[in-house]
Amino acid sequence: MTLQVRKIFDRFFPKKLAGQRQNAKQWEGFSEPQKKAQALHCLIQGELALLQGNLGALPLFESAAELDPQNPELWYRQGLALFEYGSEEGREKSLLLASRCFKMATGLKPDYFDAWTFWGNTLLQLGKFHEDHNFLLEAKEKYLKAFDLAAGQPNDALAELHWDYGIAWVAISAHSGEALDLRLAIDSFHKSLQLQKNPPPELFHDCGNAYLEIGLLVNDTRHYFQAIQYLQNAVDIEPQYFDGWLLLGESYSQAYINTMDERIIPKASFAYSQAVKISPRSAEAWVDWAQILAESGKLGGNVKLLRQSIEKCARAASCNPDDPLITAQWVESLSILGSLTHRLDLLVEAEQKILKATEAEPNEPDLWHAYGVCLIAFGRYFDDPDYYELAIDRLQDALSIDRTAAEHWQTLGLVHKLYGDTTEHTDLLERACRFFSLAMEIKPACPSLLFDAACALLSQSKLTGHLPPLQQALGHFETLISNHKEALLSHPEWMFEYASTLEWLFEFSPEDTYLVKATEIFSHVLLIDPDFPDIHHRIACCYVELGHATFDVEHYKRATTFFRLALRQDEENDHIWHDLGLCLIHLGEQTSDPDLRAQCYWDAEQKISQAGALGNSSAFYSLACLYSLQSKPQEAMTFIHKSLAAKALPPIDEMLDDEWLENLCATEEFVQFLEALEARLQQMREQ
Repeated sequence: MTLQVRKIFDRFFPKKLAGQRQNAKQWEGFSEPQKKAQALHCLIQGELALLQGNLGALPLFESAAELDPQNPELWYRQGLALFEYGSEEGREKSLLLASRCFKMATGLKPDYFDAWTFWGNTLLQLGKFHEDHNFLLEAKEKYLKAFDLAAGQPNDALAELHWDYGIAWVAISAHSGEALDLRLAIDSFHKSLQLQKNPPPELFHDCGNAYLEIGLLVNDTRHYFQAIQYLQNAVDIEPQYFDGWLLLGESYSQAYINTMDERIIPKASFAYSQAVKISPRSAEAWVDWAQILAESGKLGGNVKLLRQSIEKCARAASCNPDDPLITAQWVESLSILGSLTHRLDLLVEAEQKILKATEAEPNEPDLWHAYGVCLIAFGRYFDDPDYYELAIDRLQDALSIDRTAAEHWQTLGLVHKLYGDTTEHTDLLERACRFFSLAMEIKPACPSLLFDAACALLSQSKLTGHLPPLQQALGHFETLISNHKEALLSHPEWMFEYASTLEWLFEFSPEDTYLVKATEIFSHVLLIDPDFPDIHHRIACCYVELGHATFDVEHYKRATTFFRLALRQDEENDHIWHDLGLCLIHLGEQTSDPDLRAQCYWDAEQKISQAGALGNSSAFYSLACLYSLQSKPQEAMTFIHKSLAAKALPPIDEMLDDEWLENLCATEEFVQFLEALEARLQQMREQ
């Protein structure tokens, strides 16, 4: 047995301490009781030395083991001392020796509950230090052996065992990616809580962390709120618990991302504020706070929150100036704020930061993502699609390093949509939809992502005239609104785009129910935000379409009311003036009162003329139609020529089918005009 003991210690024993070994010959004349007493003395001296960080304890442990090698209690206490010593960073090697000691203890006493438990703890620590899955699986097996011996053990010991077992499953899940492992961890934490009258805050923290991890894994918002509940318990017990406040802030942040419920933001901010009060130099706390403020500021267009995010980024950078993740968030916050406020200086500042950062850290995907966000902001500021091409390149750089980040795919989809809307290229919109789809495979419960995908599909349908993408968009919007009712008051843009989808769907179906529903939803948006951009105009257009579908004069009258309200918001909008003029023409057509018809036509002339004065090229043709309706062919032809000069004249077939132009089409002058136009077009085709 002495030789076996020597081999164990030789494997881990520092050579420089070899000279401190005691000579075993001095104990040759000792009786067995004397050897046991001397072994206990050496053990106690070794424990005291190791508490002081003195590795001179190891020769003492070796001596104790040689004096009393069959004593499981001696091996257990040595293992325990080495475990406590080796749990600090830089001392991991001692854990291997501790594991051997526990193995010896359980070999001598197979029903040694405490030894099996701490053997599991030791292997768990080794698994964490070395990131070795095998150590974690071995730890689990040792805990299971301890459970087999748990009968008659006190509740405190069982509570600790369940707690440790839960921690092991959390660590195992990090390697396996299996939700089942986290559920087993949560079950263990719950059992530990049930066995304790006054559970410590750390146990609530670990349970909350497990719920947070499973929420991230399966994208279930309910788990985030369960995490919040347990973490709140932790900080209620210990208000100075930094890790508890930090994880509570992260749980609130994840809950916000999955719900976009703005009521969560103040709660997340409070948690982070408590964390930085306890640890003002924690860069992690500052940047996590900055991230959630930026997310809310971006999604809600809240300039104040974006400014706060930038401030938090500066604080984080003062704590850790070399962290690329801090720089990435700082650049994104500056870029988004610059885009919203039209401040070029902020965009230039962001660009300077990201150029320096990507040069220093070319393999950091978040920096390339931030660079893409910065270039998108420049593209919006200058209305220059060339920046979108550059942004696509930078985002592709990010994805070449990390293809698992939903944010990278989402931003790539967003820039393709912006580029496609600007250039009206269908292939760009098709790619945008594909990238959003890839992002949703990674993060299916994210409402902002679902909204972006639905908007891209709507744009694709409008540009191509195809129904399938519109049906997909409708499904996305209905899912979004059904699952996130609590966020609708904070995000009226969801309902606005949903109504736009229904409005466009009417183009594919003669049923006016889509228009009626779209009008109702637009009206809800108006109630939530009376200053929502273009809302009065869109309601007016819906009423015009309803008038066309039902031949009900009242719809046109309601439309004129909303057009006038729209003009109060934006008097320089030529489209509103033009649409109001057309609505008045329709109203005049539908009325049987000649005086009212004449008034409508006169009013329409004024409105369409104003649209033309503001640069609306379609106004010339509309005035030609109005004069044709009034049997004024000379005036009508004048504006037909103006429309041709402005390159706003419809195709010949459309003009011939236009009911408003019937009076003009019957004139010889118009017939000759069309013949000359057809000849010119034929000549151009031949060339």
